[in-house]
Formats: sequence, C-alpha cells, structure tokens
Amino acid sequence: MNTLKTSLFIMGLIALAAIAYALMAQPAPNVDTRAETPRAQENMDAAPSAKINIDAVCEGALAYMTFPDGAAADVFVGECKEGKHPEVIEKYKASLNLDGATI
Repeated sequence: MNTLKTSLFIMGLIALAAIAYALMAQPAPNVDTRAETPRAQENMDAAPSAKINIDAVCEGALAYMTFPDGAAADVFVGECKEGKHPEVIEKYKASLNLDGATI
C-alpha cells in the first residue's frame, strides 16, 4: 500500500509539472504597441522621410581623406557644404544604400 501512495504522489507531481510547463510555455499575447491617438497613428503610418545632414556628411568625410594641414581640411568642408564635392554625398548615400534619398 505504501508503494501505491508513493506512485500516486509521483504521478501527481509529474502531472502538476506538466501543467505548469504547459502554462508557462504558451506564447506571450500579442500586444499592440501602436499609439492610441489618431494623430500619432498617422505619423506612424506615414512613410519615413529623413534628410541627409550635409554638415555631418562633409565633416565625416575627413575621417577617410588626407589633407596637408587643417586649413585645407576646413576649406574642403566649406566647399563640400556648398555642394562643390557631390562625390562625398554620393559615397555616403552608397554606403547606406540611400540611392533615392533627397538632400
């Protein structure tokens, strides 16, 4: 009789463990993280439109270019910001796969 009680007790523990596992293994419910206000919803549904920061691109070009001195680098950055070095912008867009991006 003692072995019957032990067997039932072990089977009960296994059943409880299986139920606990089944409850914990269920996927999390889908939560809608979208904004609740209509205006915010419109902003989320709109296509992303970002413009390139020309100052950051031109100054960032200094990282892969060499100049004889700081004055020459400053002249280059100024010219780049004026649009005299479009290859810098093209290289930046190509590095980010932004072929159709507007400046």
